[in-house]
Amino acid sequence: MERQPGNPKVAETDQFYLWIALRLAKVWDESPWLHGLDDDVRRDVVLAVTGYYQDVVADAGLWRSFTRLHNSRHGSPLPFYGRDEEYVDYELNVADVRYVIWWTVAGAGREDALAPDSAELEALAIAFFTLLDQEYEQAPVPRQLCIAADVDLNDPQDAQRIYDYAYWLYWRSYLLRPSSQAVMARAMPRAHAIIARAGESDARPLLQELNEQLMSSEPAGPIPLTTAQWLRLIIDDEMP
Repeated sequence: MERQPGNPKVAETDQFYLWIALRLAKVWDESPWLHGLDDDVRRDVVLAVTGYYQDVVADAGLWRSFTRLHNSRHGSPLPFYGRDEEYVDYELNVADVRYVIWWTVAGAGREDALAPDSAELEALAIAFFTLLDQEYEQAPVPRQLCIAADVDLNDPQDAQRIYDYAYWLYWRSYLLRPSSQAVMARAMPRAHAIIARAGESDARPLLQELNEQLMSSEPAGPIPLTTAQWLRLIIDDEMP
């Protein structure tokens, strides 16, 4: 639930996507692929793939914005994987699933990096895609992800919703979280210094302020953009 933009509110669709995540985990458990990854990394991968699936089902804008920008800059919707005949923009694709798995594992900072062309990675992506594709037509739209049609970045009345979405986008979303966690890791000495100076209870608002500073200033994502640039891209369709 921490990976959902509406948390702690529970949406009607959450049960379905929890079921999807559990089924993905079971598929992986019963497969021979990439079992050398730590359990927490495997959990993050399953949640990231589920997040990507929600985004595509809802056409929420994050995946669309990333692949469109990457295509405009580099001539293909994804790093590493060229556009083949079966690739459909903004729909469910094996290559997308493969990239989300790779990007999440890469964000975990493993010493033995997973190669993008790994045969095990490809096999796991195909297995995940097969399950997701089977449920695609009946998957309910997770409307809590669909913020782009509902807010105006220049409307003060939407400020709180935009902030909440921005916080989720930077720290919790499947696409930005792998790199924002690295931002947080680099900031840990500053966080420890704040706690040492203020005490654990009094440090909470200061740590929140640190989070907000990082969120506003440190780029994140597979294409490094600031939170403001991601918001403009997703909500206003404005290319950085």
